[in-house]
Amino acid sequence: RTAAFRIAIEKRDLACILTGSNNHPPFVDKRKEMLCGPAIEAAHIIPLGRPDLWKTQIVAGIRMSRRKLRIECGKIDQNALENGVMLRADLHCMFDRFFWGVHPKTWRVVVFIPVPELVSFHGRRIARGASKQFPPEAVWLWHWQQCVLRCLRAEGE
Repeated sequence: RTAAFRIAIEKRDLACILTGSNNHPPFVDKRKEMLCGPAIEAAHIIPLGRPDLWKTQIVAGIRMSRRKLRIECGKIDQNALENGVMLRADLHCMFDRFFWGVHPKTWRVVVFIPVPELVSFHGRRIARGASKQFPPEAVWLWHWQQCVLRCLRAEGE
């Protein structure tokens, strides 16, 4: 995890993409490198610890997204802006464990493991807005597939 990754994601999202919470105490001065409070984290959609998952189709999806936005297609790795979102710390943990995901076509949240803190978010649409370099469909698709596979595996067991 790099500070540059967090700073870039934070500048784009400004708050948790699911709750809209910025979680920054009003009485604490905002440092230029910390726009959100400490309970809001920059989450990698495709895990940083698994470079083997960084597939050609994901890089191609990010390249295509950058071309549409007329952004230079420099180096694309797992710390790319398109591989991250800001999430509240507890939601980040559950996201990494595939308890919930975002459908890559409808941008709606689907809760796979009915944790009480998650259930109220089921069906909520993620607001992508006009933000540049928001994670493209190819990145979300990988996470979605993992959620579905793990859910089916759990049902089978």
